[in-house]
Amino acid sequence: MGKKRIRSWLLALVITLGVAGSAWPPAVQAASAAELAAHWAPEFYQDVNATYGYEADYITNFNYDGDWKGNNNWENLYSYPLKAYAYYSVVETVTHYFIGYYVYHPRDDGPLTLDRHENDLEGVLLVIRKDGSSYGAFQLMETCAHNQFYQYTNDPSITTGTDNVDGGVLFNGSHPKVFIQSNGQSPLGGHGVYAYDGSSAPGGDGIVYQPGTTADVVTDATGNYTNKYEYALLSFNDFWDRRTDIGDGKTFGAWGKLDGDTYGTDAAAMPWVWDDADDGPTFKGDFLSDPAHMVDTHVNGLGDFSHQYVNHSYYTHRLQVSSVTSQADRDPFGGKSDIYVKWQANGNSVSDDRLWKKNDAPIGSVYQVLWGTVDAVLGGQYSSAYNDRYVTEPAGTEMKLLVNDSDGTSGDDEMGFLSALPGVGQTVNWNNADTSNGQARVTAEIQAVR
Repeated sequence: MGKKRIRSWLLALVITLGVAGSAWPPAVQAASAAELAAHWAPEFYQDVNATYGYEADYITNFNYDGDWKGNNNWENLYSYPLKAYAYYSVVETVTHYFIGYYVYHPRDDGPLTLDRHENDLEGVLLVIRKDGSSYGAFQLMETCAHNQFYQYTNDPSITTGTDNVDGGVLFNGSHPKVFIQSNGQSPLGGHGVYAYDGSSAPGGDGIVYQPGTTADVVTDATGNYTNKYEYALLSFNDFWDRRTDIGDGKTFGAWGKLDGDTYGTDAAAMPWVWDDADDGPTFKGDFLSDPAHMVDTHVNGLGDFSHQYVNHSYYTHRLQVSSVTSQADRDPFGGKSDIYVKWQANGNSVSDDRLWKKNDAPIGSVYQVLWGTVDAVLGGQYSSAYNDRYVTEPAGTEMKLLVNDSDGTSGDDEMGFLSALPGVGQTVNWNNADTSNGQARVTAEIQAVR
């Protein structure tokens, strides 16, 4: 894969200061989050399948039946009008907007029981480069289909990183054209989201949802994308603000999982737990909580690309490790240590040796930690230097920073850890702190913001 340009150390020092700063380049008149979402809102080409009922393929709002209970949405499908809605989120860095669109279906149905579950949510992420205009310029689209992410761009300078570029994007004005599977079209269930390629509707029946201000109700789903309906946007805060409403008969049955009891329990996931970990060192929830990290991992050639967030509401913890000092020689031959750090949230990794590692580190040498630099497995992968991770975890989650000596196939040697369970609003600082076994020293910070 091609390597990306690493910015100067001066910029790296600015980045370590955290979430601050202003947009660059300055817009003539920056659009609001709602205006950005409306300007770039996709045109959805929704395949439909009469076998499982056309209604099961219509997009709508989660509370279409008048309540925020997740475990009655399968049953209520035919009892209420399915007004057309999609949800949106906007996250902003110094250089880019990351605009998410999420389509909800009350049923995910298919020929096999394992294909079926109550509730379904898939999504699209648009990467919009700030260019001095009110709305910026399109650069990249990522879609989610059955826990796999796909990358689409019309910019030939954007190339494969840890994941492939899967094709280009068709537009209707400023609106990218996006295809949504119907029920029964995948062994993994329905409603996976991909770029629309201009082809006919599978099976000859499909509808088009066009962005607007009216939430239409579909009256005729027959025809090959001949029937068009308008959908309205809703803020993703409708879900995010209810993320702790967990329990039987509530919105969520578990953290990030919509409550469901028909054909499987709590099977529909929110973007803060989506996980595409098989495509490089992206981790659970990055689609929403750290989209700059996810995108910069998946592809190369993004140009000016900052990881410094200036507008971001969709994370719970900010994790930062600034420096590491080896206090032990763990290599069996020649001394020194191949030292790397790894963050864990509730025992699950949210960074690893692919992001930062220093080979042959002697005792007492202090190393600044910047993702993708020095001897990391993905050394040089990232467009700019940074050392933050943004994650979405329940309040009271244990955050652990581990320091290891990498020994490849023989297994890694533990050089100790630091851990904390910060409460909401609490910041934990470790300043040159010894790890649990004293074999390393770390300067790091945890902010539990919400």
